[in-house]
Amino acid sequence: MKVLVLISALLVGIFSTNAQISINERIRFKDTVKVKKYKPEENGFSSLKLRMNPGESTVLNPDELRKLKTQTIIGVDLVYSDYPKGADLSGLNRDRIIELYKFLPMAFNNNLVEWNLIKQLDVKSEADMQRYFHGFVIYYRKMPTFQQENKTILNVVKGKAKPEDSTLLKVFERNKAWKDMLVVCDVTGSMSPYTAQLLLWIAANNKMKTFKQIVFFNDNETKSTNQEQALDDHGIWATKETKLEPLLDVAFEAMEKGGHEENDLEAICYAIKKFPENKKNIVLIADNWENPCDMQLLEHLKNQKIPIKVVVCGVTERLNLNLLEIAYQTGGSIHTMEADLLDIAKIGEGKTFSIGNLHFRMSGGKFVQLSSTNGK
Repeated sequence: MKVLVLISALLVGIFSTNAQISINERIRFKDTVKVKKYKPEENGFSSLKLRMNPGESTVLNPDELRKLKTQTIIGVDLVYSDYPKGADLSGLNRDRIIELYKFLPMAFNNNLVEWNLIKQLDVKSEADMQRYFHGFVIYYRKMPTFQQENKTILNVVKGKAKPEDSTLLKVFERNKAWKDMLVVCDVTGSMSPYTAQLLLWIAANNKMKTFKQIVFFNDNETKSTNQEQALDDHGIWATKETKLEPLLDVAFEAMEKGGHEENDLEAICYAIKKFPENKKNIVLIADNWENPCDMQLLEHLKNQKIPIKVVVCGVTERLNLNLLEIAYQTGGSIHTMEADLLDIAKIGEGKTFSIGNLHFRMSGGKFVQLSSTNGK
């Protein structure tokens, strides 16, 4: 049984003046994890501790949150102690969650964030409490510098290093029938390992003519458009180049000058307007850990009847449901390192399906990821 912390009404009542923030109706914790004494998980991500006094809900080091301004939040641990033994501390934990929302609302809006409730069991007295951590630990994916991204790509395409994973290479290998595709590629944040794979494939397989045009996106504004009135290339770079050096120049410019917003759908609209002859052959290369900032444009793409092949990078235990929705609504397909789902548009209400080892159900017209490997 999972623990549900139902705080939406309370949060909306407190913060309804901020119209730009929308929060999930529920924050879903996994089963409470019981430990003798908490230690942050070594999961390959960076972490930040937000300290609270035992029995209190005030963040003692709020200035630390500035470090998260441009970072992608991956998980949140709420850590408390079972003291007094057996006491009901749900009210305290609720207050702590509300306090976190004041400082970090974006963690509440992302279905990919994993929430864990950690109970420490070895506290023996009030004096003992001071030796234990209480509060939140925020796990995040640290944004690399442009110099680090540049080095990653050059090392891969020049054969000095292997890609960190092989998502794109495996997808392209499975789909060799793709010819003269119009690629729309995310080059924000931590996408450099995947940009490197794209460029490596093009350099090594130029004669296959897998791709005809490439549109890189890395928005420097927060207002996306459907490109119907006029082409707006802010945060968008397009090229027909298929030779490595010119492609590197365009990719590096996009990486360096963009604003790190995921304007996936605006970039697709731009690609359709810029290269209308190839609008039925779009491949979107997207970051699993970031939500597109312009999902409001999906209805426009659906009406245009443009099928989008969505290649999702960085999938582990969870898949970004917004990217699944893009493939579904446009009659496209979804591709991960492990598998391809080609008939997603045929999935009906109540149906369950799998993409590799991940399982989903269509419920109430929306996709829901199921928690276990047997699809329950």
